[in-house]
Amino acid sequence: MFKKHAKLFAPSFGFNADELNGRLAAGQYYLDMFNCRRLVHYLALGKPVGLRGEPGIGKSELPERMAALLGAQLIDIECHSQLEASDIGVSWNAYRQIVDAQTKQMKGEPFSLPYLNKTPLLSCLLAEAPVVLRIDEIDKLNETTSNFFLRFLDKQELVIHDLAEEANVLRAKTDIYVFLTSNDYRLLDPALMRRIAWMELSFPDEQRLAQIITAKTPASTDVARRIAYVVMRLRQLELRKKPSIGEVLDWTRALCQASDGALTLDAIHVTLGLLLKYADDEKKGWEAIQSWVDQQTQDFARTRKP
Repeated sequence: MFKKHAKLFAPSFGFNADELNGRLAAGQYYLDMFNCRRLVHYLALGKPVGLRGEPGIGKSELPERMAALLGAQLIDIECHSQLEASDIGVSWNAYRQIVDAQTKQMKGEPFSLPYLNKTPLLSCLLAEAPVVLRIDEIDKLNETTSNFFLRFLDKQELVIHDLAEEANVLRAKTDIYVFLTSNDYRLLDPALMRRIAWMELSFPDEQRLAQIITAKTPASTDVARRIAYVVMRLRQLELRKKPSIGEVLDWTRALCQASDGALTLDAIHVTLGLLLKYADDEKKGWEAIQSWVDQQTQDFARTRKP
């Protein structure tokens, strides 16, 4: 069933950086041109792509967007400290083996492909059409399980020692685009780091943030610019947790509901808990926002410096 062939080191990734940037933006995902260029080179070489950056800036969303762009199936692995290699790689369906043996419905050998559990990595290798594999928060895996990925990242293959068939190495039959995310919860093993091409995603600048707000919320262009300005100033404060893009969008939607699209002090006060999640952060942020507003006119826009 599985032919022995060389790894596909050059997947059929047919976009240049400009095209990738435009296609992602059309789907309301905004990746800067530098990282678009990086991504094109990494994927063209068939390298697993590592995505670093603070939580909430779109690391997990990028593989979803790439799957949609490529018309590929998205296969997900959500990492945690208790995840074992058997959960993601090779494990046998012992229950089905026993039942089929007892009912004399065994399909070939008990240790053959039909009796393997369809784990995420096996599903990638069995796929007939391109696949995007998202390995989310790789830094939360225990060391033993993270080391299990080494061969797959290198050669996109799994070794199944108990397999009854002659070839016990299963290899990819189609392009597999691998994305891994990390919040730097722990330092990754150098052997794992060596196999991954890394990109750093950062929080957007004020202009790009306003563009994202306008695209994804009911806020007008003018209100989106004001909100982006407020958010960027809040992120300059000493906060326990800086606002993420998702929190900014939730806050914007709440502001639009609370004040019919106007940015008022009352609407900000009522909804600020959607943006700043710790009590001391909210208190500090609210005091700062009040100091930025012209107390005579209550016009927030006047606080913006040219």
